[in-house]
Amino acid sequence: MVSTFSILMMVLTLLICFGLPVALLIFLHKKEQISIKAVLVGVSVFLISQVFIRIPILNYVSAMEWYQQMASNIFLLAVFLSVTAGLFEETGRYLGFRFPLKKYLSWKNAVAFGIGHGGIEAIVLTGLTYINNLIYSLSINNGSYENSIAPLLGPEAAAFIRDQLVSLPPYMYLVAGLERAFTVFIHIALSLVVLSAVVRGRKIYLILAVLLHALVNFPVVMIPGLGFSVLYVELYLLALAIVSIVWILRSRDGIPEPSQSDNGN
Repeated sequence: MVSTFSILMMVLTLLICFGLPVALLIFLHKKEQISIKAVLVGVSVFLISQVFIRIPILNYVSAMEWYQQMASNIFLLAVFLSVTAGLFEETGRYLGFRFPLKKYLSWKNAVAFGIGHGGIEAIVLTGLTYINNLIYSLSINNGSYENSIAPLLGPEAAAFIRDQLVSLPPYMYLVAGLERAFTVFIHIALSLVVLSAVVRGRKIYLILAVLLHALVNFPVVMIPGLGFSVLYVELYLLALAIVSIVWILRSRDGIPEPSQSDNGN
């Protein structure tokens, strides 16, 4: 049986993944009249740069000998994954601001972009998985798992998933949601850094964003890879989220005022 507390933690993570981005967008739309276009471009940049380009490339090269040799070294693997994530996502951000959002270059719309980017990441990478986890858990508890779901998964996969859901400590189901919440604010901060590259015409800010993104991801891969608890990853991301929130609030005066074309539509 999956404990009731575990199921509650799954529900909380789902509420974070789906509810936090929506709540932030509703609040900012009422308070700042953010551009819905900026949100949608943020969503599109994540989907294109990661889901449609980077992840398929990683899946393709993972079967190659050079990649498997590199992956045997956790340090090299962490560097590779972190730098490629930064390159793909921050370049995508830059192109998003440079072209579809060229008339929407303001602090509020960079924040909207970041919420769209980080929000869809939370939904795709964690939210959808936790919908499955919740369905599987309820099925295990009501006794229908073996007859309705296990045949679709296959015996080995079904047994592995069942054992994981039953044995994982309840608090771990909330950890994934907290990580997504922290990451949303990090994505907003990175969006503001990339916006600076566009409005100031200085590519150094884009390079900085790539390096910062890599710096965010590197310990996330290294810490569990070295056998340390994932809770250290969450403490690290919490610290970065706090720094990000401070930067988000303080950067407002440093971003040029929106032009008349930046009407929030």
